[in-house]
Parts: sequence; structure tokens; C-alpha cells
Amino acid sequence: MNIKSLIMQGLSFEKFRRWSVLSLLNLVLVSILGLLLRYKIAFPLKAINYNFLLEAHSHFAFSGWLSTAIFTALVYILSQSGYPVGKIYSILFRLAQTASFGMLLSFAFEGYGLLSIFFSLLFIVFSWWFAIRYWNDSNKSDLPSAIKRWAKAALLFFVLSGTGIFLLVYIKSHRLSAPDLYYSAMYLFLHFQYNGWFSFGALALFFYTTHRYKLPGERNKGRMFFLLMVTACIPAYCLSMLWMNPPEWVFVIAAVAAILQLWALIILVPLITRSLAHWSVSMPLQARLFWGLSFIAFIIKLILQALSVIPALGRLAFGFRPVIIAYLHLVLLGFISFFLIGFFIKERLFYQGSGLWKNGIAIFITGVLLNEVLLVIQASPAINDSIGSIAPILLFTAATIIFVGVALMFIAQLLLKKNAESEIPAPK
Repeated sequence: MNIKSLIMQGLSFEKFRRWSVLSLLNLVLVSILGLLLRYKIAFPLKAINYNFLLEAHSHFAFSGWLSTAIFTALVYILSQSGYPVGKIYSILFRLAQTASFGMLLSFAFEGYGLLSIFFSLLFIVFSWWFAIRYWNDSNKSDLPSAIKRWAKAALLFFVLSGTGIFLLVYIKSHRLSAPDLYYSAMYLFLHFQYNGWFSFGALALFFYTTHRYKLPGERNKGRMFFLLMVTACIPAYCLSMLWMNPPEWVFVIAAVAAILQLWALIILVPLITRSLAHWSVSMPLQARLFWGLSFIAFIIKLILQALSVIPALGRLAFGFRPVIIAYLHLVLLGFISFFLIGFFIKERLFYQGSGLWKNGIAIFITGVLLNEVLLVIQASPAINDSIGSIAPILLFTAATIIFVGVALMFIAQLLLKKNAESEIPAPK
């Protein structure tokens, strides 16, 4: 069967469910890597190269879990608009998984080398192909224009983040000794991933949900919120450059971006609160819990970005590793991961109903919150002095809880899927 004939065939709801569960499996793998990293800090483990494992953990978290989940959700809402989503997206899904697992294994065993560079570039090919395909298909679909705007902005930032990968590959492959250039490239990639692709992708899904409620004033408020966020995103990269003591104009641009984001936040909060009554009726309790925690994390994220413009706080944020790690986990786990899991629950893309599933959710959320609290404590010298010697063990414990929680969630999905299939009557 050629590619053209694949494009003409639609994807079933069960296909999206399968992709959702597979993305959850990838989160399990991410949690295992995080657990090994925390173990190596707390206890001797000479067999593992920490830097290699860290690269594998971060790249697979971005590609294997977060990008896979957003890909699945965006293609799903496109199909729900009535557009005949073609099986070309199945090819794109396989390409993304090949690149993601390739990066996972190659980074873990060799760090930056020929194989890891190859799979990194392969993932960029996926991002370009997916961006072009989804952009064209969304134009032909009946998705509301507001959701198209958010999705297209997410895709643009997804592609733009690839420039950071190109720079990192060039620096590593040429063995350049330029720390400022290396970190600038790394923050370029990180910024347009979590502030661009991930954030705008999640917000596209949020407005996909709120569009059904037709809240008064939502259209104008939503458009203003979008304009502020998209205008702020590119200059907000300057917030990631403040650690280099840049010229004064960089601080000015960073401050303007921070103000725009706070203005956007002021507009968003009423949209969320006006949606609460509808959520209580139309959304499962677990989805409401995840989304509630997600938006708290999003609010904290924007406030912390604004505070980083203050020189003293900026030096603390970028000069102390635990602060950076705490912030990244706040965004990637607290905001994006919680939101995506909530979305999959809301849309029934995860099987639901068992005690194991509910227990897994409770343990996972507990682990994420505990991990964030411990990282904040570790970032505070006054508090950390009293627990400094046991901090690595406490963080390893938090990582263990996260792993147990997400592993139980995945096992519950397998069992629920098996039960659902056994209840389907055999064809006569």
C-alpha cells in the first residue's frame, strides 16, 4: 500500500487510545531514568555515566513522552472536528517513536555521538513533516479558528526549537569550548519547547474544551490572551539570557515579555474560573484534579519568569542548579504532564474505573508534589543546611514514588484494556 492510499484512510478512536497508552509507557521509561539519576547521586553506581543518562532522560522526556502526547492529542482533536485524518499520521507516529527510542539508547550509551546526532536530526525531520502536514490539514478542517491559531503557533515554535538542536549538535560535534554559546543554544531549545511547543499545544487543547461552553466574552478575551502570549514568546527567550550579564536592552526586552505574560495571566484566570461550573458537570473528578494542579503550576510559572527579571533573583535562578531543576519539573511535570493526563482522562483516551488506576494517580501526584517541595527546599540554603546530607536520599525517595505511581497507572491501563476487550461479544 503506498503513502497516498494511506493518507485517504481514517484513524479509529481505538488507535488514539493505543497511542495515549503508549505515550504513558514512555512516561514510565522517563521515570525509570529519573530514578536511576537520583540513585546515582545518592549511592555509588559506577556502571552508569551520569551525563549520558541525563541526556537520555531529558531528550526522551521531551520527545518520547511530551511530544508524543501532544502529537496524539492534536491529531485527535483534528479527527473530532470531522476531518478525515489519514493514516499518514501513523507513519509520523512511528517516525517519532523511532527517533525517540534511538535518542534514548544512543544518548544513554555514548552521549553526543554519531548515533545520537543522527536520531536527533531524525526527530527534527519528524517535527518539520508533522508541522507542515498538520498545518495544511487544520486549514481544511472545521476546527474553530481560535484553536487553529494556538495549534499553529505551537507548531511554529516546535520547528523553531530545532535550531537549538542544530546548534548543540554543531557545538558537540566540533568539540567547541564555548560555554556561553552552548548554554545559549540549550536554552534556545528548552525555551521554545516548554514555553512554545508544549505550552501552546496544551492551551490549544484547553480552548478546544472551553469552546464547547460558549462562555460570554470568551471569544474576545481568548483572542487577547493569545495575542499577548504569542507576542511575548520570542522576546521571552531573553529571560533565559539574563545569567550572562547581557547589555541593558536585553533586560528591557525580558521585562516587557514578562509584563505581557502577566497581563495574559490576568485575562486567563477569569476564563478558567468561569469554566469551573461546566467542568464539575462534564469532566471526571480525576481530570479536574489534574487540570486544577496544572493551572496552579502555570500561574506559578509565569510569576517566576517575571521575578527572574529582578537581578538578584535572576542570579539565584540561573546560578543555582536546584532552582533550574525545580523550575523545569514545575513546568514539565506540574503544568504540561498534569494537563495532558487530565486531557486524556477527559476525552476517555485512557481506560478508567479500577482501584489500581486511582491509586496510581494518587501516588503519582504525591510523588510529583513531594519532588517539587524537596527541590525548593534544596534550593533554599537556609533550609537545605539542615537536611543537606539526606537531601539526595529524600529526592531518590520522591523519584521512587513517581515511578511507582506512573507504573501502576500503566499496568492499570493494560488490565482495563484487557477487560474491555473481553467484554466485546464475539462476532456470530
